[in-house]
Amino acid sequence: MIARIFNQKYKLVVLSSAFLLGIFIYSNTLYSSFHLDDIVSVVDNPAIRNILNLQAIWNFWPTRFITYFSVALNYHISQLNVFSYHFFNLVVHLSSGILVWWFMLLTFSTPAMKGQKIAEHAKLIAFFAGLIFITHPIQTQGVTYIIQRAASLATLFYLASLSLYVKSRLLQQQGESLVVSRLFYYGSLIAAVMAMFTKEMTITLPFMVLFYESCFLKTKEKLNWKYLVPFLATLLIIPLTMFLTKSVDFVGMRRVLKAPSNISSWQYLLTQLRVMVTYLRLLFIPINQNLDYYYPIAKNLIKLPILASLIFLVSILIIAMRIFSKYRLISFSIFWFFLTLLPESSVIPIYDVIFEHRLYLPMVGFSFFLASFIYYLFENKSSKSMVILLLIIISCYAILTYRRNFIWKDELTLWNDVVHKSPKKARPYFNRGNAYIDQGSIQQAISDFNKAIEINPSYVKAYNNRGNVYADQSNFTQAISDYTKSIELNSNLAEPYNNRGTAYYAIKEYGKAWADVYKAEGLGCVVNPEFLATLKKVSGRNKQVYSLPKVKEQFE
Repeated sequence: MIARIFNQKYKLVVLSSAFLLGIFIYSNTLYSSFHLDDIVSVVDNPAIRNILNLQAIWNFWPTRFITYFSVALNYHISQLNVFSYHFFNLVVHLSSGILVWWFMLLTFSTPAMKGQKIAEHAKLIAFFAGLIFITHPIQTQGVTYIIQRAASLATLFYLASLSLYVKSRLLQQQGESLVVSRLFYYGSLIAAVMAMFTKEMTITLPFMVLFYESCFLKTKEKLNWKYLVPFLATLLIIPLTMFLTKSVDFVGMRRVLKAPSNISSWQYLLTQLRVMVTYLRLLFIPINQNLDYYYPIAKNLIKLPILASLIFLVSILIIAMRIFSKYRLISFSIFWFFLTLLPESSVIPIYDVIFEHRLYLPMVGFSFFLASFIYYLFENKSSKSMVILLLIIISCYAILTYRRNFIWKDELTLWNDVVHKSPKKARPYFNRGNAYIDQGSIQQAISDFNKAIEINPSYVKAYNNRGNVYADQSNFTQAISDYTKSIELNSNLAEPYNNRGTAYYAIKEYGKAWADVYKAEGLGCVVNPEFLATLKKVSGRNKQVYSLPKVKEQFE
């Protein structure tokens, strides 16, 4: 009875501590604005306008159906009021932190761990692992950046699937009720399927189940494949969904398995060697975080930074293998980091080579690593020293997270920070220029668009948006020049044609206006019918002059 009361109090302390601390450090984000991909995914996304239209949500991004269904739910509740979106993200994050705690507790109960000395401190270490996961500042992008709930929600299902699987296997090994064990197992499979339809990086889950079984649950020489085969079968879900729905290429804003034509798989892999080192640095020293890193593409292995990164990463893997028998939990944590990064840091090129939210799932491994490493550091000393050090680390994380979240307040605060940290990259200037437009700071906007074009003379959208600024100032000659340059660089985008047509209309060149507007319509632009009727009348045109196949705009 006393033990049960103690366990209940322990759980209450864990839950209340995690939720109160998490709510505090993210309290300054609940009204942060939409950013970057949020515009396409939420603000301008017709697919999420009707929560009952499941077909539209599915068609927008099949392998992220659950992510976008959650967005549709938020829109149904509050339209474009950001509070509900941020609240949802925060609940997901805190729930994932609780699952980290439970997953680590279950790990200490496995045959491989329950007899070890470290298991005597299981509750304390699991408690701190959960807090590390919740408070670490690297998580801010996966929580505060609304649409990156894809990473956090996928991690929630990933952890739920693993935890339920481990619970099922432990019950089975302990000879408990077969019905209860099966319920946990089926729950694990359901969570795995949900993870697969939340974000593509969860494709590593079946391998993680297999790896975990080998590390902690195997009691005989051979693996029990009857528990593993159904999970391995889920490996087919993501590739089959992509193949059947043809969503492996650009469709709307999608970039799944699609990279810029100038990056080969080999170059992407070489670049990821340095990126992974940066990720490790951010985990251990989470300072100078950046939404949009400037990361040149690596082209040759025989370059000191690339070669040094390769040697460093291989050395870590060798150490992890050598310490496996004595420090199994630390070894598992290291392999967790590398395995969960594979889908986005291997040979499959992705448009952006580095993003902090890609560390959200690998952060589970780091939480395990740090909590257990500090235990071993003080293994033969007072546990009080261990607790004090962990409390200091978590306090520092909490302060850094709270401060970092102020950066996400609005578009201007965010892109000011990025421009400061990535002054050689064009996109931050472009986005800050858009933020200046929203605030009515026209000259600053033009200056930023000029800088973006100076860095990247082929920046199509920078020319287009600068043209919009000139058009608003009635400088139609300069606006038309910018729209024309945008069209020369990419003739398959509808917006520059439509904008140039509107500018031609303003200076009464109706024939050119008609041609551009109808070309824009052929490229998928929705043109105001009244404007079309007026243009048709003043231009003297009686039929459509362009009839082009409708294509979607490529999102940069």
